Amino acid sequence: MISLRATPDRRTELKARYRQAILDAADSLIRERGKPQFSVDELAERADVSRRTVFNHFSSLDDVIMTTCTRVLSATVDEFRAATASTPVGDGSRDALFDEITTALRTIDLPPVVAYLAGVLTVEGEDGRSRHSIGDVFTRTTEQLSTEIADRTSAIDEFEVSILVSSVMNGIAIVSAHWLALTGGTLDASSRAVWHELLDRLILIIRIGYSPANHQESN
Repeated sequence: MISLRATPDRRTELKARYRQAILDAADSLIRERGKPQFSVDELAERADVSRRTVFNHFSSLDDVIMTTCTRVLSATVDEFRAATASTPVGDGSRDALFDEITTALRTIDLPPVVAYLAGVLTVEGEDGRSRHSIGDVFTRTTEQLSTEIADRTSAIDEFEVSILVSSVMNGIAIVSAHWLALTGGTLDASSRAVWHELLDRLILIIRIGYSPANHQESN
């Protein structure tokens, strides 16, 4: 193993490399076994680091797994960022921003990510790891997305942007749960049709709200 007796920049680089190796190893073990069923010692061996190094970077094995899930979602979030960046900026209004976000959502392929997360997060490990939800993973991305999207508008403030993004992200977590219940997480044309139907319903509900006037206007 590489010694950490180096300059501060070198140490920072090594720490980042170790962290990356641990997350890569966790993802590899999860995909290999289909579930997050491995010990810290197995993880350390796969990452070619010591057990102590694992705990220098993560508070627990549960933390490693949650961070791995967040990283998987982050790849999709990057697609979302690219999609929003390529969407023409509207007039900065709430409606225009909502259209930009939902247009981007429709362009990314979330079902495979949701199926992966479900396979990882719904397992109660023998080591007593706590059961997390897909919503926990989506929540980790909400604050960063809110900050980035707030830069696209001047007509509404950061507080309102945060509410809008949180509503959408929480809604996606609910869509994910219903989609998994209806399809079992299978990935085929039929299950994807279910996903798009649920997504369309989510977008409509958030757009019109629940006030009687809004419902009358939508009819």
